[in-house]
Amino acid sequence: MADNKTVLFVDLVKNSNQKSDNFGRYYGRAVRTQTLSTRALARHIADHNSVYGRDVIEGVLVKFSECIPELVAQGIGVKLDGLGIFYPTLQNKKNGVAAPTDFNASTDIVGVHLRFQPDGTDLDDLTYKAFKEKTQLRSRNVVTITKTTVDGKVKRSQTYTPIEQWEEPQGD
Repeated sequence: MADNKTVLFVDLVKNSNQKSDNFGRYYGRAVRTQTLSTRALARHIADHNSVYGRDVIEGVLVKFSECIPELVAQGIGVKLDGLGIFYPTLQNKKNGVAAPTDFNASTDIVGVHLRFQPDGTDLDDLTYKAFKEKTQLRSRNVVTITKTTVDGKVKRSQTYTPIEQWEEPQGD
C-alpha cells in the first residue's frame, strides 16, 4: 500500500554551544528547500484545479498580506479555518518593571511579534504531533558548521555530508 504522506527531509546539526548541557549532541533540523513568492504560491494554488486564475488568486493573497498585519496590530486575532490563528505578542525588556507605575509602553516594550497558532480542531488538526503524523520524515545530511574570521568579521560556512557517508572526526 502506497504512503501518500508528504516527505520532509531532516538534516542533523551538532550543538556547538559549550555552555549547554547538550553540547556536542546532534539534533534534527527541517530542510527548507525554497521559499515561494506570492506569485509562485498563487500559481501553485491555481494549478490545483482552481476555478480562479493566478492573477485573481495573487490579488487576494496580496490583500491578505496587507490586512493580516493591520488587524493583528490592532489586537485582533485572525483565524483562517483549517490553517490557524494569527495573533500579537509583546517582547518586554529583560527584567520588567518593579511596579505598574514604572511601566512605559514606548520604552519597556522592545518588540511586537506576529505569531501563528496552528488549527487544533479534530477536522483540521495541524498541531505539531498531528502534523508529524501527516508527514514522512527522512534523514538526509549531517551539517558541519565552520566559523572563520575574515577582516574581523565572523563568517559561517556549512558542509553537508550524507548520513550514510558520515564519519565522526577524530580528536587530535
